[in-house]
Amino acid sequence: MVQGFAADLHIHTFLSPCAGREMNPKAIVGRCLDLGLDIIASADHNSAANVEALAAAAEGTGLTVICGMEVCTKEEVHLLTLLPDLSAMHEWELIVAPHRATGRNIPEIFGRQWICSPRTGDITEETALLSAPTTLSVDEVVDGVDALGGISVPCHIDRRAFSIVAQLGFVPDHLDIPVLEISRTITATEARAKFPATQGRVLLSSSDAHTLEEIGLGCSLFWLEEPTFAELILALRGEAGRYVQVE
Repeated sequence: MVQGFAADLHIHTFLSPCAGREMNPKAIVGRCLDLGLDIIASADHNSAANVEALAAAAEGTGLTVICGMEVCTKEEVHLLTLLPDLSAMHEWELIVAPHRATGRNIPEIFGRQWICSPRTGDITEETALLSAPTTLSVDEVVDGVDALGGISVPCHIDRRAFSIVAQLGFVPDHLDIPVLEISRTITATEARAKFPATQGRVLLSSSDAHTLEEIGLGCSLFWLEEPTFAELILALRGEAGRYVQVE
């Protein structure tokens, strides 16, 4: 029997240069538990270097961590890529890394980027330029994630920048994109009335949190038999009686 699980699938750790310094994995997990969330996903820009640390911090707490990365394509479309496990995410990281922008991060302009060791908790600084678009196209990201058993979700489609609607003007029908994410500033009813691309697609609401206080401000209720990636995918596709409920 399906039951409801509260999920926020778009949370940035302090690896993202635009995130607050307090967004370390342990603090994120603590905040999520305080809020009563059941499922979360990390969504750092063009890197998944803190996914393992976030999963380690959640181990034994009952909080399910989904492996995620927010990829900025060459069209400057933000895609939330969700992978089934750490192994698949590692493969995806190896694919994305060579396509990152060349050059080094400039902390004074973009902010600092921190990686937390899942074993020791030691923190090191990432110098790659994560805030810039990759050279991967929307097609390449969606197809690449599909091949690894994951799913790609166009982020915050209601925003005027970095959304698939703003950048392309439409959602390509030839791609496997069954779900669209809306920001916490718009309701599902408003989104469906404003954006024709939402018709026939599942909607997902997430916080896109960059600070601890923002976690959970946008979330969705997943109706699943258990909080696993396989069940999550069924809900995101609206299959087998699993579904996503967004206010």
